Amino acid sequence: MTLPAIERLLKQKMGLHSSTVGSGTISQAVEQRMRACGVTDIDDYRNIISQSATELGALIDTVVIPETWFFRDQYPFAAFSDWLRQTWLAGNPTSPLRILSVPCSTGEEPYTLAMCLADCGIAAADAQIDAVDISAVNIEKARNACYGNNSFRGTELGFRDRHFEPVGTGFQLRDTIRNRVHFQQLNILDQAFIEGRAHYHVIFCRNLLIYFDRPTQHQAIDRLEQLLTSNGILFLGHSETSLLLERPFSALDFPRSFGFCRTGDSNGNNAVEARQTPHHNPRRQPGRRVQNEPLPFSEANRENTPAAKAANDNFAASDLMQQAFRLADQGHLDEAAGHCTTLLRQQEHRADAYYLLGLIREAAGNTGEAEQMFRNSVYLDPDHYEALAQLSVLSRQKGDHDSAERFRARAARVRQRRQEIGA
Repeated sequence: MTLPAIERLLKQKMGLHSSTVGSGTISQAVEQRMRACGVTDIDDYRNIISQSATELGALIDTVVIPETWFFRDQYPFAAFSDWLRQTWLAGNPTSPLRILSVPCSTGEEPYTLAMCLADCGIAAADAQIDAVDISAVNIEKARNACYGNNSFRGTELGFRDRHFEPVGTGFQLRDTIRNRVHFQQLNILDQAFIEGRAHYHVIFCRNLLIYFDRPTQHQAIDRLEQLLTSNGILFLGHSETSLLLERPFSALDFPRSFGFCRTGDSNGNNAVEARQTPHHNPRRQPGRRVQNEPLPFSEANRENTPAAKAANDNFAASDLMQQAFRLADQGHLDEAAGHCTTLLRQQEHRADAYYLLGLIREAAGNTGEAEQMFRNSVYLDPDHYEALAQLSVLSRQKGDHDSAERFRARAARVRQRRQEIGA
């Protein structure tokens, strides 16, 4: 049995598409776990993870190392707090607010949501936060709720003074926040994930779908949509929002939050045109640069484009492009842009390089340059679904509704063709 067999097992069990992390990363993780198990034959290890959910979980933890911190990216949580005050509380709710965080990783996201609730004056009895992750190790760390300095980034750390107690070299979350969150070890792709669950008013699912291939992404979105109330709010990662292109969601009027309200009908009328983007250049806080704010840039979102498939003929170029997307995922946007520029000097036809440059330019608030990069991508690959979706949103924000509709329609046709051929 070879490494591809293990990659297929990871795909089957957790939806992980090997191209999103790289076969090299999976290979290193397998070698690390084989040493830990005292196994030298990869076939023997394949048998172990086929029979042991514990060891499979350990492998998954080694492959997908969580990278998270409190109030990561800031804007989604600012939008959430704004929605709490202006919509939820203003509506004089008679039932508790229900919130889902998936994947919750080591707990920073759901605890951030709990802090938002407390800071808005919402009592623990008036809201429920469910937090789900596939990793037993992550769940255990989250329940312990003790965090090091890496979980606290940026300059605005007043929340740490309000809600944490210093303990040794770390910080222990106070029980007033800790007890607001209920953790569960579950896989979003398992039937048990949705069985017996009541609907949620708010779902945070950020930076999970980037690890899935396209069919698995839509399977996950189907489940999230099934769990949302009729006017519920869904927060996704930066590059995951194109998955909502033909679904009944509309973007929240809050720049860079990537939050969407369920609306329209089941056929997708009034659906969101992929995602929202900044209407202004966000104020940079002292000591914090835009390129240090990680945003997800999905390998899965580009794997089926003709340009990407053609580029696989050149392994070195593909590896460089994969590194660029990985750097962007980690927040090293300047380095990622440098990789793209280097690659375009070698292969000027790379639509995926222009697409990533567009995302990077937009993350910095340069929407004009971003639009040009997306247009370059579509020129080289007319069926680049994500670039078409981004252009639709940028056109609408400029008030050019005719162009926005044309780009949206083109993207819809691309998606339809992919579905017909099973891509």
